[in-house]
Amino acid sequence: MLAHRPPYSSIIINKYKRRPPWRDMTVCIGLLCTDGVIIGADTEKSGAMKYFSPKVRRESFAAGEYVLTGTGNVGALGMTADVIKCALYSKRERFKKAINAEERACVFRDAISGVIRQIHKQHIDTPVYPDQPVYLELILGVHFKGEDEETKLMHCGGDGYVSWIDHHMTAGSGGDIALRFLTILAPGPRPMELMRSIAFFCLAQAKQGAEGVSGDSQLMKLPTPKVRGVYSDAPIVELGESALQLAVVDCRDKSLSEERFNARIKEVFDKILAAKFATDQQIEMEQFTLERLRRLTPPR
Repeated sequence: MLAHRPPYSSIIINKYKRRPPWRDMTVCIGLLCTDGVIIGADTEKSGAMKYFSPKVRRESFAAGEYVLTGTGNVGALGMTADVIKCALYSKRERFKKAINAEERACVFRDAISGVIRQIHKQHIDTPVYPDQPVYLELILGVHFKGEDEETKLMHCGGDGYVSWIDHHMTAGSGGDIALRFLTILAPGPRPMELMRSIAFFCLAQAKQGAEGVSGDSQLMKLPTPKVRGVYSDAPIVELGESALQLAVVDCRDKSLSEERFNARIKEVFDKILAAKFATDQQIEMEQFTLERLRRLTPPR
């Protein structure tokens, strides 16, 4: 009887390896205001191909509404947002039975914690491709409606913890840059109208200095405003940088003449007016439809 021969070495290496990892980079912020919450992010999505798409999502649930953004794998973010929406819908009866805002906040946190544990167990702790595990970090602003109305800010960390926070939060590759400027300009809560300009400035600085951060800046407020602002962040950024130069450089330059210094102050003042005009344009929150656009378009 012939003995079994040892197997010949195969020239085919059956080692499945994922493509070189692409990091999904972004900058997202959650700002506590004296009259609400602001959630914002850039619009670049990086991967095998760079493209631009909104990263801030607004949804309603039984006790109010929430705004969500985050950083990490694009697919994981979209899936998690969908699962959170379904989880909150499944708890609609518990929200209706809640007697105060504190109980509603507990129900909301339990729902989010359950989703995050599920995502970590199924997708993060046991990745299909060990060379590139899934990463996920979320920032949520929540508006609980009713007699004891309130707004709260929540952070879901990359290690799986979920907690309500009482301070500003940034995340993503541009998060550190945005947080540094945010700490200087607004270490604590400010009115939303003021925080809006600060948010645009911090996002713009992150887009200039961080990798994988670009595109437009998208902000959403809670509570939802009755009017929607149409504005550009360019005047705000130019104003902020000019004011920083005036405060840090020009004021300490002894060789600067009084005439030039006064002209510099007037230049900054003119930019303040330009920034205010750019951010004060508002339109109604009526949703544009194809039929309405057809009616508004003059016939040729």
